[in-house]
Amino acid sequence: MPTDQIVIGLAVFLLAGAVKGLVGLGLPAISIALMSLFLPLPEAIALITLPTIVTNIWQAAVGGNFWRIVRRQWPLILPLTVVLYLTIWLIGQKGPGWAFLVLGTVLIVYSSLGLFRIRLHIHADLEKPLAPVIGVVSGFVAGLVGVPIIPLMPYLQGLDVKPSELVQTLGVVLCATSITLTASLLFFGLLDGPRAAVSAAAVVPALGGMWLGQQVRSRLSVEQFRLAVFWALLLTGLYTVATRLL
Repeated sequence: MPTDQIVIGLAVFLLAGAVKGLVGLGLPAISIALMSLFLPLPEAIALITLPTIVTNIWQAAVGGNFWRIVRRQWPLILPLTVVLYLTIWLIGQKGPGWAFLVLGTVLIVYSSLGLFRIRLHIHADLEKPLAPVIGVVSGFVAGLVGVPIIPLMPYLQGLDVKPSELVQTLGVVLCATSITLTASLLFFGLLDGPRAAVSAAAVVPALGGMWLGQQVRSRLSVEQFRLAVFWALLLTGLYTVATRLL
């Protein structure tokens, strides 16, 4: 990677980490969305691996409900990780051009749900049959574009869990996802030495941004900031789709 791309990439992780520290999510989505504007998608996916693992471990470890969440979410986590690996094995290594359309569509759908404040409400009786289906679809999306936010995020946010537990649940599920993604990229040679070095360097601004976001959380309107993030993701998704279709 040229030096200017490395500098821009590290700045992206600082911004994405700040968003995650402030609102509890968004690091991989924002990182992939912004880096895909100047890097090939497989390379952008490789660079998010280590910062995503570290920040998700941090988030998964806080809350005191780790093992209870694992017992509840394993029907979702298991198919998600298996399908993620299979997707990278079958098509993710090639970085198909239409993957950018999937990425743009995912960003548009996710940001639209946030902007319109659409939140699903998953009845307890539907959680067990839905979990494997959500895991399969999310694993395919994650293997293709590096982020499993659709349909994973709306599903988890629609479960009957306390807000504090939801943050840790997101951390646990995304931690399993990011570890599987990293292991798959290493196994297939997509995360080589230079990419791993840049990804490791990106851990520092990601953690710094996450700490900064947590510090300013009490001083800013989280709702207004969340809306700004959704607008940014929407515009990035529209731009991504438009540049591939026109």
